[in-house]
Amino acid sequence: MNGKLKIYCACLAIMYVIFFVHNVYEGAKFAIAGFEIGYTQGKSGNDNFNVCVSYMTPVDGSATFPSTVINEKTGEEVRFEIRQMIALVSKSPENIPAYVKIMYITASIFGFIIFALFVYIPFIGYKIMKSITQNAFYSIRNIKKIRKISLILLLIFTINLLVNFSATISVNAYLLIKGYRAYVNDFNYSLFFTGLVLLILSEILLYTKSIKEEQDLTV
Repeated sequence: MNGKLKIYCACLAIMYVIFFVHNVYEGAKFAIAGFEIGYTQGKSGNDNFNVCVSYMTPVDGSATFPSTVINEKTGEEVRFEIRQMIALVSKSPENIPAYVKIMYITASIFGFIIFALFVYIPFIGYKIMKSITQNAFYSIRNIKKIRKISLILLLIFTINLLVNFSATISVNAYLLIKGYRAYVNDFNYSLFFTGLVLLILSEILLYTKSIKEEQDLTV
């Protein structure tokens, strides 16, 4: 049993590392690209711009930025729909409310909090897995750790909602394109689902432990 469990835990750890490294790599690419753009603009003396990242959806419900390219293998035209865009706004509107700027800064801080929480989760998971191999899974300490992971995931989901909400307001403060609506679509509902399942699991384990203790006392 312990041998299989160790294999499963190793697979889970490998997948988490791949997921974590991939997200850090993608985030680093975006940060480096933004730095290079800012550095180039700064050298040219044109540093008065803002970077807006958003999805654009048409108000009438048609395709977003429809375009066609040639498939060189078949010679056919392939339809493209570009859904995400990065806009470099050369000049900020003067009437942007102060709360929009505050929300933008707050969203950036929350991004670091999410990163820290994702780093913290594997340490809790490792302690839980280690206790399983020691036949100490049904302990109050483990149940609290599972509950802690569930609450962290729910917290990450909530922060993600707030970040996307503030990002959407920020984008709409900078951009107004006729016939299109800007929005940020990055809701990870799997975090909410996983967090809720783990929360329910912790309550089930707590109830099971209490029943077992009552039976032991009865015997």
